[in-house]
Amino acid sequence: MPTDHDRPPQSSGTGSESGSVRLERRVARGIAVLVPSFGLIGVIVMLSSDGPVGPAAVAACTAVLLSTIPVGAWWWLRSVDASHMPGWFVVYADVGVSVMLLTFDDRDLALYGAALFSVIGTYIAYFSRRNVLKFHTAFVNTVILLLAVLAVVEQPDDPASIVARALVTVLVVNSVLAFRAVIQRQLDLANTDSLTGLLNRRGLELRLDRMMARLTDEQSVALMVVDLDQFKRVNDTYGHAMGDRVLRRTARRLTTATGRRPCVARTGGEEFTIAVPVCEHSADHLADGIRESVHDSGDDVPVTVSVGVAVLDAARWRAAVSSYGAAELVHNVLLDADTAMYESKHAGGNRTTVYAGD
Repeated sequence: MPTDHDRPPQSSGTGSESGSVRLERRVARGIAVLVPSFGLIGVIVMLSSDGPVGPAAVAACTAVLLSTIPVGAWWWLRSVDASHMPGWFVVYADVGVSVMLLTFDDRDLALYGAALFSVIGTYIAYFSRRNVLKFHTAFVNTVILLLAVLAVVEQPDDPASIVARALVTVLVVNSVLAFRAVIQRQLDLANTDSLTGLLNRRGLELRLDRMMARLTDEQSVALMVVDLDQFKRVNDTYGHAMGDRVLRRTARRLTTATGRRPCVARTGGEEFTIAVPVCEHSADHLADGIRESVHDSGDDVPVTVSVGVAVLDAARWRAAVSSYGAAELVHNVLLDADTAMYESKHAGGNRTTVYAGD
């Protein structure tokens, strides 16, 4: 059986959440506060002489402003799973701000106010996919162009000044595009193992939280600890360069064997951890298939793996989230999978063991 020294180190976030997840939730709650803050700005503008003129414009602005309260509340409640900004929210934010800006009586104020799009774009760069950011960028630039044209038509005396203000706004709003690649690269570096390209332990924590949040209470996730058998002998006999090749090859096969959108991480020297949704009683069969996918007798250096499996059901995880104990629960289930993996090792290796409890 494994000793405490053999087991994975206790996470510093035990009893709460991983740092990455806490960050995402803080950002989501920041959005929850930001949405009604946009509404507050709109209220102030409506009370000024530069605000909307006419009953139709006032009614449109009022509808947008009132909607910020339930939408902000939705974001606050959704912060348990803030990994993606839904497309409808991007459309809502862009259209809502556009409605307000296009009804302003003062076009100069509207052009200045268009800088608010840059705030929306910053959040989209973190939360949304590239296609959503492209839509946002095209839509926003169109709105700014329209505001500039309306300003020139209504104030033809100084078109150069209007064009200058419009270009400044375009520059500010589009600056997020220049930083998105940097943001994404930094996130990848923080969450990825450099040798294999798999997730690292931090990336596993984040991906697992997202996976669990999307499951219904009736579903479960199998956590598998996969360890190469006698890997030290590979390094000692063939050298570390060959050992690295074996690790990269194993990473590719584990990724292929786990199907679409796999959650596969390298969590130790020759240790991998897999999280995959499973149906009842299917975990052992799936784990056996993954174990068999690694070994190929035709390889220049054939290897086998020992696998330990423990199952985490979504209802149990969700209850732990509500009491801020999700990280500790996941840590303990991983320890169970680790214990099962060592049972496979002690039984001769190249085996799968499902944790059966104490």
